[in-house]
Amino acid sequence: MSFLYGTLAFIILLLLNVPIAFTLGISGIIYFITQTAIPVPIVAQRLAAGTQSFPLLAVPFFILAGHLMNASGITSRFIRLADALVGHLPGALAQVSCVLSMLMGGVSGSSNADAAMETRILLPEMRKRGYDDGFSASVIACSSLSTAIIPPSIGLILYGFVGQVSVGKLFMAGIIPGILMGITLMMVTHWKAVRKGYDLDRRTQRKSRREVYLAFKNSLWALLFPVFLIVTLRFGIFAPVEAAAFAVVYAIFVGKFIHRELTWEKFKETLIEAAEDNAVIMLIVSMAAIPMYALA
Repeated sequence: MSFLYGTLAFIILLLLNVPIAFTLGISGIIYFITQTAIPVPIVAQRLAAGTQSFPLLAVPFFILAGHLMNASGITSRFIRLADALVGHLPGALAQVSCVLSMLMGGVSGSSNADAAMETRILLPEMRKRGYDDGFSASVIACSSLSTAIIPPSIGLILYGFVGQVSVGKLFMAGIIPGILMGITLMMVTHWKAVRKGYDLDRRTQRKSRREVYLAFKNSLWALLFPVFLIVTLRFGIFAPVEAAAFAVVYAIFVGKFIHRELTWEKFKETLIEAAEDNAVIMLIVSMAAIPMYALA
């Protein structure tokens, strides 16, 4: 009966749109309260034990590395690259969103961060060009899902931690599905853009080879970032935590000495943003440890 009460509480809280962290925690606590064979104080122990794992250190490091790369001008370079590649297609800005999500997946590792960034940068321009808000929001939301699969995905790291699966192998397994998701969405976006008549006049505005080359050149250091992660993890050069720590060093080096856009003020803002994102993720992990103990 305790399991039934906990499950019902979980479903009801989800239907009430309670944040997932509190949904997991409250349903787990209800299980322990109704389960007389297990002392309730063990809930506090599970909350603390849920985050006491060395592999989980990779999460805050990758989050920080992603924010540092964004603060280093990576986003603007990726937008120029995406525009050079697909800016001549129907629904140009929507296509840019699809390509940008695949590129940002190799840097930020967070679909939420990607969606927030694209909404802030691309949505106003989409409105200026006459894109429907529903279409724009759908494209941005759907394209950001590929970010959750392409390494270094925070979700894959957490899955590897919970399921005791190699993070390096998960990263390898996520590359092709993530790219296929992006390409499929580009095909659907092309079809919808032609039907709605978005940016059909840009078909003749294809970028020259030199412009594409320069866009690639300016984005080279960012493009090397996911390649570096895959190679070092796949060949056992770094463990996930070591790779994440080096990713932070790499991001600081690129931002300070290559792009020269990472200032002290930006660095402080980045630390605050990374801490906020990490707090949310760790809260979910900690709360999830309660029902995990009940299911074990």
